Formats: sequence, C-alpha cells, structure tokens
Amino acid sequence: MTAKFSRRSLLRAGALAAALPAAPSIFAKTDGAAAEESWTGFTICDSCNHVPSCGIRFEAKGNVIHRIDNWKENPNHWLCSKGWSTLQRLYNPNRLLYPMKRTNPKGSADPGWVRITWDEAYKEITSHMLATREKYGADSVMFYAGDPKEPRPAIYRLARYFGSVTWGTESSVGCRSGCMMAEELNFGMPNNGGSPTPDTKVYLILATNVWAQPMGWWQAIQAAKKRGCKIITIDSRRTKAAEIADIHLQPRIGTDAALVAGMIRVLIKENLYNKEFVEKWTHGFEEYAAYCESFTPEKTEELTGVPAKLVVEGARLWAQGPGTFTLTTQSLSHNSNGVNNARAVLLLPIVMGYIDIPGGVQFPQGAKGLTMAAYGLHPALADHPWFNAPEQKARRLDKNEVPLWHDMKDQASPNNLPEWIEAGKVRMFCAWGFNVNIWPQPAVYAKAIAKLDFAFSADYFYRPDSHRDLDIILPAAMNYERYAPFGFYGPRVAVRRPVKPLGEAKEDWRIAFEIGCIVDKPEHFFEGDPVKACDFVLRQYEGCNWNDFAAALPKISVLPAPKPASKKYEIGRLRPDGKPGFNTQSGKLDFASERARKFGYPAIPEFRPMLPITKEFDLRLLNGSRKPYITHSKTRTDQPYLMEIEDALTININPKEAQKRGIREGDWVEIRSPYGGPVEARACVSIIVPEGMIDAQYGWLGKQNTQTLMTREHRDPMSGYCCYFEVPVSVKKKA
Repeated sequence: MTAKFSRRSLLRAGALAAALPAAPSIFAKTDGAAAEESWTGFTICDSCNHVPSCGIRFEAKGNVIHRIDNWKENPNHWLCSKGWSTLQRLYNPNRLLYPMKRTNPKGSADPGWVRITWDEAYKEITSHMLATREKYGADSVMFYAGDPKEPRPAIYRLARYFGSVTWGTESSVGCRSGCMMAEELNFGMPNNGGSPTPDTKVYLILATNVWAQPMGWWQAIQAAKKRGCKIITIDSRRTKAAEIADIHLQPRIGTDAALVAGMIRVLIKENLYNKEFVEKWTHGFEEYAAYCESFTPEKTEELTGVPAKLVVEGARLWAQGPGTFTLTTQSLSHNSNGVNNARAVLLLPIVMGYIDIPGGVQFPQGAKGLTMAAYGLHPALADHPWFNAPEQKARRLDKNEVPLWHDMKDQASPNNLPEWIEAGKVRMFCAWGFNVNIWPQPAVYAKAIAKLDFAFSADYFYRPDSHRDLDIILPAAMNYERYAPFGFYGPRVAVRRPVKPLGEAKEDWRIAFEIGCIVDKPEHFFEGDPVKACDFVLRQYEGCNWNDFAAALPKISVLPAPKPASKKYEIGRLRPDGKPGFNTQSGKLDFASERARKFGYPAIPEFRPMLPITKEFDLRLLNGSRKPYITHSKTRTDQPYLMEIEDALTININPKEAQKRGIREGDWVEIRSPYGGPVEARACVSIIVPEGMIDAQYGWLGKQNTQTLMTREHRDPMSGYCCYFEVPVSVKKKA
C-alpha cells in the first residue's frame, strides 16, 4: 500500500464519547500548542498482538504526529487497514490519559472513577502487593498480560522478582500456544512454517487465510503459484487461500486428525513416503502407521466429509515436493482435540522428510536466546529458568488441571481463574491489557474479578466490561509512544524513535519496572527505564547496544547469528546440547510423543469426535473468523475508521442453510447454543462456509458477543483451551 493518511482525515471519533463515563477530568486533548519543528520517528504496529511487528514511519511536528507511512527499511513494511488506523486510535478523544481510582463499592453501576496521581496509584498498588504476599504468599498475587503482547517481558520480570508463579497471558487463555504445543511435541521447537521459496514445489496452507496474515504473505503465495508451485489448502472454509489452491481439502471442523491419518495411509500404502528419513530421524512411526491402517479413503470421507478421491489426490500431490507449509497461529487448536489436530497436520512434512532442506520446512536461527518479544524477549530478561525450576513448577495452580501444559509452559493456564478466586488461591490481580471477553461466559470471570481483594490494569481506554470492578486503572502509552520492546525479524532489530506519551500515560514496561523498583531492588528493574532494559538485552550480543542501533535509524541493525544451513539436525544445531537430532524427549521428530504419554494423553495424534450436533442446535460455529484486516474488539470502537469496513457482527451462512431458515442477505439473525444466547448478528449468505456450519467474528460486545455462546466445561485436555471452534448452535431470523 502506498496511500498516506493524515491525522486530520482520520480523526472522526467524536461519536464515541457517549459510550464512556462522563468524567471530563479523566481524559485529555492533544496539546495544540506543540512546537512546529518537524522530525521523523519510527515505531512498530501492535494491532496483531505485536506480531508481525510491521514497521511504521511517521512525521511529527513537535510532539504531534501528522502523517504515517510504511517504514520501507523494515522487513515487514506493508501496512494494512489496522496499521493505517492506529493514528486515529492515538488521538481518540476518549483515550485514558490519567490514573483512575474507584470511589464507589464494587458492583455499583457507577464505579465513581476519580483522577489520582501516579504516586498515589503506585503507593496503593504496591502496599496491597506486599501485604497480600505477607499474608497469603506471593503466588496469591496473579500477574496477567493480555493485548497487546508487548508488555510481557517486563511483567515476566516483575512476577519473577516478586516471587509469584501465578503468571498468565492471553496465549495461556487461548491463542497461539495451543499450536505451539503441537509444534514443540513434534519438532522440539516452535515452527508454524513459512512462505514458499523458489525451491518449493508443493505448499500446504493449513487453516489460515490471507485475512489473518501479513500482507507480504499473500504476495509470496501468488508469486509461488506463478512459478508453478502447487498449492494444497486444508480448511473447513472456502477462503481466498482455498480458491487459489490446486486441491482444496475441506474437512468438517475438528476432523483434521482423521484427514491426515487417511492421507498418510495413502503415502504408506503407495510407498511414497521418505522411508530412509523416517527410519533414521523419527520416533513412533510404526505405532502411528498401525493407527492409520483403518483410515481408508472411504472411512476418511465418512469422518471428515472430504471425498475419498481428493484424500488420495492430495496425498499424491504432497509427495511431489519438496514442500513446506503455513499453519494457522491459533484456530486449529481451538477445539476439544485441538492440539492433536495440529500435531497431525504437522506430520505431513515429517513423513516426507521435507525438514530443513531447500524448498522444505525451514528451521531458521536468529540471534541466540532471542525469542519473540511476546514470550519474554530474552532469557536474561524474563528468567525462564526460574519459572521452570522444579520448586517453582510445584507451586503452580494449574499443575493438576492441565499437567502437560504445566510441564511444557512457564505461563499458568488461567482458565479456572474463577475457581482459584473462589477458593482464596488468588487474592490480587495485576494486569496489563486485560479483556474479560477473551474467555467464554465472560460474566463468570467478571463476577470473580469483583471478589478479589484488589485488582488493577493498565490499558489504552476504559472498557466497562473488563474494568468496572477494578480498583485502579492506569493509562498505557501506545505504540507511537513506546521505546520497548524493539521489533526483531530473525537477526535484524528495529528499535524505535517515539513521541512523548500524551497526558500522563506511561509505557507498560515503565509501569511494570517502576512497580518493581518499589517492591524489590531497583537494580533488578533498570531503575524503571525501558531503554536501559532493551540495551541490557542487546548487550548480550558482542558489539551491540541501543544507542548505536538508534543512531542508525531508519536502517535496521543486525545482531550476530549463526549462518544459514540445511539439515542442521545432522550437525547438532537444533538441540541445546549440540547433539544431532531434535529437541524432543526422543531426540527425533515424534509421530508418538512420550512426553504426552507420560501425562496420560494419547502418544499419537488420534482423532476424537467433536461435540454432537442435535436437532435443536444443528450448525457448527466457527467463532473467531476475520473479515479482511480486522481483528478483535480493540480495532473497532477505538479506531472508527475500521467501522467503515465492518460496523456490526456478521455471520457467514451457506445459501442452502439460509434458504431453509428463510434468511436473506443482510437480515438480522439470532444465534443460540446450549450454553447461552441469543446473540444478534447480520447474515452474509456466502459459499465461504459449507452446509452445516456458520462462522462469526470474536470480539463484538453486548448483544453481539459470541463468547456468551461458548462453554467453560468442554476443553482440550492437553492445552486447557476452550472450544471456540466447535460449539453447536441454532440460527433463526430475528423477528
């Protein structure tokens, strides 16, 4: 995209004021008297939860940004509608700019918010933290990072030095970590694939589409198609990514494990798989092959709905590789067999040996120790070894609820938070970007939060559903006003040159560090300075520091990293001990995971049926689909420009299903499930969904909140994730 948007053309948010509390002293306007000196700044977009950190170049006069553009030197330099509208969010007149404290009792319709100073806020927060730790222990204080993911490294550190293992995130509630579990069980490390290269002959698109990916991804797919690369898409919906495919395998929701078992049976029976690679570098193949024996093409069609002929043709085409894949970051793991469904599709490149070879699944290596900022940024900052130590693991509240998750992850699974609060195990809640509507049955969580002794959150806006019963709300600086964290892309690093925060907003890292300076030693928290923390991370690499990287802008700096190589597993570069193989418990790629078996789960990725469809609830709901470049509730009322693209909850419903119900394009409908409803939505009659299912977007509130249709009780036992892509529903035209 090359268009430029000005602040003037974007500021159309006045109508939102009525939706927020009538407290003029809480909010502030932009300083109109800013100096006119022009300068150029650089930041990264956080609209996709800090991923993929798309670069933004902006022009400012004084402290006022008046134009944004693509940061062309940044590896991810294409902005979509979410990125373009972030300037509108920055100057939204309803933005939270000062600390607020409640004055009325919890449960009151009006919390009675009043403006307080940062000193007052910190004094009250830290006194409650220390008193709660003294009386109930550090683990009774829960730390939580929601959306965006940028604050996580700082909150990791705060929880660690405060001494609490009760640390959860948006991802431990229900996001990408379910798929990551599958990747780690199969590969020994996270790997959700990548774009096709010139050597790629066949490309698998697994339950994802152009609307949920960075803009450069779709361009890479189209270029590969022109080169002659064959494309196989496995997706329950007929998206653009399905329409570009040579073969579209369209399984019913939650039947991916059965589809893969059928495809691998074909590869085995026709001797198309890489027998030499499988024998040398994989574990449990015989066990899985025996399981696949019953998945004939006809049986696979019966279970999945994919025609037997396509099961065979898809397997044969995949065998014409080398091939690689792209795996959805989350949706495949959002059903009651989610981790196993994701594990199954990841066996397709393994059985063919398309691993770390030209055109195959790459295992790139960036700067040693550096991880996505969302997951701690660097071990020296987040101190993962402390969280993973046996004495800390033994204290985790989720150890009996989700034992495999507990073993694999250093973030607690907080989906039983209401029960923890009711039992007195959690007494205080310290949150950043907290959104109660990430959970199914959000009212259950809101009522639980109201029972806490004390709770606070930092955020961009006051959000009544989530904040009404908190004690304090803190104003968070936005992406244009943050130094931390820096963006990184393999070994390349993009530091920021921000504007000053408006009002009294502070960046999340600073808030966490300044709290840490009070409850612990200031030297553990870089005297509260986020730039010093970023510099600390960069100095883990010889010859690197923040000042040099900042002086080089707009150039993207580079950290020392291993040279690219193929088949790194042969020379010990994929294991921390330097031995050949992979970082799984078997040391090989796992068809059968002994780690899963140890905790009583199926060692192989077995197929399990979903919740049954009934006469009353006769459609399957895929809850969390996206319209082009729209994601989550934060990109709606906060950024009204996006409301012009999508102004209400819509569902896609197949024409035949719509006809049965007398539903036409644009009609308002009511959706019910065995667990809640009605939810109101506008119908879009479309072949994007097959018969038997509908899809809807997550994140609309009030009468359009699809989370009220979800169940807390039915979950994936491996990840603890609730079943957002499974629940049976009914749809009827609204009277």
